[in-house]
Amino acid sequence: MVDVTERLLATVGLLQSRTRWSSTELAAALEVSESTVRRYIARLREWGLEIVSGPGSEGGYRLTHGRQMPPLVLDDDGAAAVAIALRRALLSPEPLVEEATLKAMASVLQVLPARVRESVAAHDTEATAAGQALERSLGVITEGLRCGCVLRFHVLTDGRRSAMRFVEPLAVRARGGQWYLMGHDRDLSRIATWAVEQITDAEVTTIRFSGRNRRARQACEALPDDSPDPVVAVLEVDAPPGRVRAGLPEGVGFIEPLDDGRCRVIISGTSVSRIARQLLQLPELFTVIEPEDLRWELRAIGQVLASV
Repeated sequence: MVDVTERLLATVGLLQSRTRWSSTELAAALEVSESTVRRYIARLREWGLEIVSGPGSEGGYRLTHGRQMPPLVLDDDGAAAVAIALRRALLSPEPLVEEATLKAMASVLQVLPARVRESVAAHDTEATAAGQALERSLGVITEGLRCGCVLRFHVLTDGRRSAMRFVEPLAVRARGGQWYLMGHDRDLSRIATWAVEQITDAEVTTIRFSGRNRRARQACEALPDDSPDPVVAVLEVDAPPGRVRAGLPEGVGFIEPLDDGRCRVIISGTSVSRIARQLLQLPELFTVIEPEDLRWELRAIGQVLASV
C-alpha cells in the first residue's frame, strides 16, 4: 500500500517542477484518479500551501506564495547544490542568520543519502581540510545545543592544545566573518567565548544541563563586548581572480576583477594581524589601499622575515 504522505510530497514535487499542471496531468503522473488529485490538493492546502486552480478538468493547478514554507522536494542534484551552498555559507557566516544556517545544515545532512554525500564531496571543489574541520566542529556544537548536553573539546592556541574543556553550549554567533561558541565552562565556573576554528576533537557527552535560557541570554549580551569590531581591508592584486582565489584561504575575501587583468580584494577579519597572515599566502604582488595599519603590520612582518 502506497503511503499517503509520500504521495502528497510527490504532488508537491510535481507542482514545484513547473508553473502549471492540469488535474489530468497530475493524475497521470501520480497514477491516481482525478478525484484523488483533488483530495491531495485539499490536504496540501490544509498544510498551508497556496495552490491556485482554474475551472474544469483542464484547469491548471499552480503553487504560489503561501502562509507557510512548503516542504521542498529535491532531486539528487538539487540536494547536492543546497548542501554545497550551505557548506560555503559556514565559511562566511552572517550575523542574525547564523543559527538558521546551522539548523538548515543539520537538517539537510541528517537526511542526505550516501550517494548525494559522495556527489557533494566530488563537486565541492573549494572544500579544504580547515573547512571540513570547521564543519565537523559546528555539527557537534549544533547537536549539543539541540539536545542540551555538555560538550568536551580542546582549544588550539599557537599550535598547542589546551586541557580538555567541559562546556555547556549556550549559543553560536557570527562576528567579523568568524564563528564563536558561547558557553558555560564547568571548570572555570563562568561564561566564556571560543572561536570555533580553534576548537578541536569536539564531542557531545551524555551529561545534560539546566538553566540554559538564562545563561544563553547572558552569553549573547556578553558577545559584543568580548569580540572586536571587524577590520575591513582593501587591496589590489597583480593577478586575475582565479589565481587570487587559489592563493587565499577558503571562504576568505570578496574578489572583484579589474579591467587591466588585475583584481581588487576586500577582506574582513577580527584584527589587522589576522588579515596580514592570510595575505602572506598570496604568491602575487599586491598593493594595500586601506587601512594604513595593515601596511605597517606587513612591513613589520617583512622586517622579521628579512632578518631570518
